[in-house]
Amino acid sequence: METYKLYKDKVVLTFDSEKHTYFVKDKRIEGVTGVTGIINKPALMYWAVNMTVEFLSKALKPGKKYDEIQLKGMLESAKYAHRQKATKSADIGTIVHQAIETYIKTGKQTNPVNNDARRSFKKFLQWVKNNDVKFFESERKVYSEKFEYAGTMDFYCETANKRLIGDIKTSSGIWDEYWLQTSAYQQAYQEETNARIDGHIIVRVSKIGELEVVENYDYDKNVLAFNGALALYKRMMEIKDSKNGKNL
Repeated sequence: METYKLYKDKVVLTFDSEKHTYFVKDKRIEGVTGVTGIINKPALMYWAVNMTVEFLSKALKPGKKYDEIQLKGMLESAKYAHRQKATKSADIGTIVHQAIETYIKTGKQTNPVNNDARRSFKKFLQWVKNNDVKFFESERKVYSEKFEYAGTMDFYCETANKRLIGDIKTSSGIWDEYWLQTSAYQQAYQEETNARIDGHIIVRVSKIGELEVVENYDYDKNVLAFNGALALYKRMMEIKDSKNGKNL
């Protein structure tokens, strides 16, 4: 269990890294990514279907006969084709994320050995250099006393005279809910520190060496949407607890 003193040491936030769970005074606090996870993501369903089709198109050979056991084995493997793909991408993403985190914290370049990860990291470094990016915070735990949620923002930086809260993504695209996530970090961070924050930034580094950087300045709309998702998430958890015999 990790502990963090926030609000000038008045609040102690505890984080269970294995379960990715936050606590304040032994009370479980909802996490930002858990809240945004309630948002429907239809693109993931279509992606999973495509991975299944891709697997079967490679496994099944035209004109070849298969017995019941062979077909059953192929279909069972096809069920989990998307997981295998996601695991490989996640492994590369984790390597890149760790290299970036180390750089932001220490300024040291720990170039990954994996070719795809190394390409992504080099493009990140080039973006930092070209835009004279200055980092102020890295992997910062945030907590909102008012709304009772917590999270970990990847970084807080300045570029082009704009102060931005950022998140590093290794997904295949920049999804809309990312802006709700970063607005939640901003809301909690400003509540604690009164810092001046101009907007949000997503830095997407992919497993094939791509780099995409997008900024967003619609904080008021984004945080309103996040708080709505938070209220929905908390109520759904209350209903779930009631079904499990816990009091509402």
